[in-house]
Amino acid sequence: MVTIVMDKKAAPFRMDLAKHLKGADMRIKSISELYFDFSEPSSLKVVETYRRKYQALSELLDKNPRLLVLAHHDWARLLSSSNKGRRSRLTSEQLLRSLVVTFIEQLSYRNTVIRIDTSEFLRHFTRLGPGSTMDFSLLSKAFCFLSAETVAAMNQVLNAYAVSGGKISSEKHRLDTTVYEANIHYPTDSSLLWDSFRTLARLVRSIQKELPELDLHHRFHDKKVKKLYTFIGRNAASKKKATQRKVKQHYRVLIGRVRWIQRVGQGVLDQVASAGYESPDLAHYLPLVHQIVTQADQRVLHGIKRAADEKLYSLFEEHTELIQRGKAGKMIEFGHKILLAQTAEKFVHHYHVMARRREDKDLLEPALEAHKDLFGRYPQEQARESSAAFVEGQRFRAGVEGSISVLKRAFRLRRCLFKGFKNYAASVGLAVLCHNLVLLTRL
Repeated sequence: MVTIVMDKKAAPFRMDLAKHLKGADMRIKSISELYFDFSEPSSLKVVETYRRKYQALSELLDKNPRLLVLAHHDWARLLSSSNKGRRSRLTSEQLLRSLVVTFIEQLSYRNTVIRIDTSEFLRHFTRLGPGSTMDFSLLSKAFCFLSAETVAAMNQVLNAYAVSGGKISSEKHRLDTTVYEANIHYPTDSSLLWDSFRTLARLVRSIQKELPELDLHHRFHDKKVKKLYTFIGRNAASKKKATQRKVKQHYRVLIGRVRWIQRVGQGVLDQVASAGYESPDLAHYLPLVHQIVTQADQRVLHGIKRAADEKLYSLFEEHTELIQRGKAGKMIEFGHKILLAQTAEKFVHHYHVMARRREDKDLLEPALEAHKDLFGRYPQEQARESSAAFVEGQRFRAGVEGSISVLKRAFRLRRCLFKGFKNYAASVGLAVLCHNLVLLTRL
């Protein structure tokens, strides 16, 4: 459904976020009452190990109340309890602990609330007690309203705790980069054109339905356009010249249809604005569609190749980059490079999400400065490459690959399922935070 917001000068058509939250109660940070753990003891060793891990995590969160303070600061401003409908007494602490469960268990929002609601032990960990479990949509909003800067500050709090408690040492420092993939399909010109057409058609249809007074009557012939996209996808790899000519002809028609709906969309946007409304989604997608049409026209019809940094690889995750790392079986990846730096104890004390990729050699100095800011000194300098100490250092450095693998397998850093670069960056920070919390339970 398209989001339409009325101009301030006109009567309200749909309440925006600020108006919706106006007059709402401030969200409660935490409650002082603690509930008993009503979960039954288990004779299984694996279950007891699982419970001890969460008990240790709970103690760590209690020892670092600043983590909750930072998260609550964001949620109190943007995620206040509504004064309409069902009264909610869910606290920021319950939301934070539920997000920890989400990342550690690698669950969707829906499955997280199901797991918590049906587990007396996890209800105790999240401090829900006999109260009602949050809806999965509230958990989703809680994550979206956490800024990447707030999550980075939370990691700094945990860093300071680990240093002050002697949990981590400063002698050794290792770092590496990896790619955190965006949740997109493989970007071909035809698939991007089809994404553009169907998205604009959906948005215009929604406006036609919600604002009948604009008297919009457009027909889109989606099936015909999809046939063009399907034919190209099935025959683009053919080596026959006759087939390639047909593919190019289909491309020409497909580009023409997307250009047509782009003009329709711009006209509808102008009519919506003239009537005193806004359509943020339509305004957002139209420039992206223009870029997709331009790059497809240049490459397919005119043979003009654009630099990788100038291309758009997804209509929905427009921030996505193409990363060429030359790894066997995966020569290119779509997402962003992230830097991870850790101590000898495998504690990730520094991370950096790159909106635009940088060479690895340019990342060393900032990582060393972050190490110095945390410990007050640089890591120990190794001897020359021919020495035994340097060889040992190389072996130590290779160990970071194991931590990267753990983050990808156990903390949701394999593929980003969160929309937008802001949530992309925040998810890296939360994954690192949960990784370090679990690690500290073992140190």
